[in-house]
Amino acid sequence: MLEGKKTIELRRRALHVARGTRVWIYSKSPYAVVEVLAIVDRVISAKPEALWSEYKDQLGISKTDFESYFLDVSVGCALVLRDIQRLPCSVSLSEIRDCASSFQPPQFFLRLRAGHPALKVLRMRYESPRKVAPLSAR
Repeated sequence: MLEGKKTIELRRRALHVARGTRVWIYSKSPYAVVEVLAIVDRVISAKPEALWSEYKDQLGISKTDFESYFLDVSVGCALVLRDIQRLPCSVSLSEIRDCASSFQPPQFFLRLRAGHPALKVLRMRYESPRKVAPLSAR
């Protein structure tokens, strides 16, 4: 995603996300960090075949993996992202849980409302990052 090869996040079911929404992207275990921020440009719902035909070069996934992911799905969802950037300092799951002890990383999508402790941590780290060791290559 950070190299610009993947600018679309796929989902098996519809997402109702407004254009311009800030999206914090969580990298699952073994990394368990939020390290990427992007803005939603648009959300597209379409048959998987149409999504592949139109956006295959922006998906960062092979056709075999794409077909496997959308097996038995009649309409898929593509979250088209823009302004994709690495956070100045990644935020670990343990750091989020320090302020939001019951926080569980989403399997699909989690809307963080204003005032949510996890959102406060993410914003704080984005706006005034601490100096930490650089991320290892991923």
